[in-house]
Amino acid sequence: MDDIQKTFDYIKHGFTADDVVIRLKPLDKKSVVQMIQLYNVPYTEPGHRSVEVRETYRWGYGYMEGDNLNWSHSFQGDEFYCDPNEGHGAELDDLCAIDFNFEGDWTEAEQADFQDRWYNGDPNDDDGRSGLAWIHEYQEEWKIEDEAIIVLGPVQFDVMDRNNYDKIYIQDYKPTTEENE
Repeated sequence: MDDIQKTFDYIKHGFTADDVVIRLKPLDKKSVVQMIQLYNVPYTEPGHRSVEVRETYRWGYGYMEGDNLNWSHSFQGDEFYCDPNEGHGAELDDLCAIDFNFEGDWTEAEQADFQDRWYNGDPNDDDGRSGLAWIHEYQEEWKIEDEAIIVLGPVQFDVMDRNNYDKIYIQDYKPTTEENE
């Protein structure tokens, strides 16, 4: 985007795409999923195993970069993938389900051990971390392939200041659809 377009956007809206993030709030309960895909060794090595863990929450939200305002297709569909490191935090509340999808040469005992450590933490961890805290802060076996906050539609979009979580430029933003462009 050139400087003239940025200046025009700022005059028109009071912000540029670089100044904002888009908060996605689901309108229905049980519509926010925190997903992480893990693997133990590269798929080319023997003993490769992977697992995708999906935690479903009753409430929460995700964020997209403000640059998505330039792309109407970013607002279409029933699932919206959000970077968990974008925005002001997902504030996930009331965990109601956890699903594990194991791939590779897992035994039933290995699956049960992984699930136990996910739910209860590693017995050797003095801090008792479990779930994502166990993955990110304690264990060293599992590598992260992908991680996302998935917001399931219908969704309310709010255009917010990137640095000030109290400042909302447009609440309940209605994206331009392609037939209206």
